[in-house]
Amino acid sequence: MRPAPTSDHRPEQANLWVPVQDMVKACPPPAELPRPTWLLDTPVRLMIKNHRPFYGSPLKLVSTGERIEAGCHDGELVTRDYYVAEAADKSCYWIYRERPSAKTEEVRWFLHGLFG
Repeated sequence: MRPAPTSDHRPEQANLWVPVQDMVKACPPPAELPRPTWLLDTPVRLMIKNHRPFYGSPLKLVSTGERIEAGCHDGELVTRDYYVAEAADKSCYWIYRERPSAKTEEVRWFLHGLFG
């Protein structure tokens, strides 16, 4: 397999892996903020402790937010705010907060990527 990034704002669509023999032209994603080296196949829901996302320790947001709202044209709408977060041991993670909707005001955080 080889990486074949595509021009899509949704990380799970932009970070594609294809067989080496496939002739897919790579097109870098339109991002100016840092993106992680490893993207999880399925985001992991994070616990909330003292109003902060928690993954082994409280996570501190160390970047500005990157709002991603895309996918309405193919029925896979995502509305997320992504951040680089740092744990107590200085590990860095790429996390997102789902945008509240009319259905719920619950704040849900997810781990989506790991920085090397």
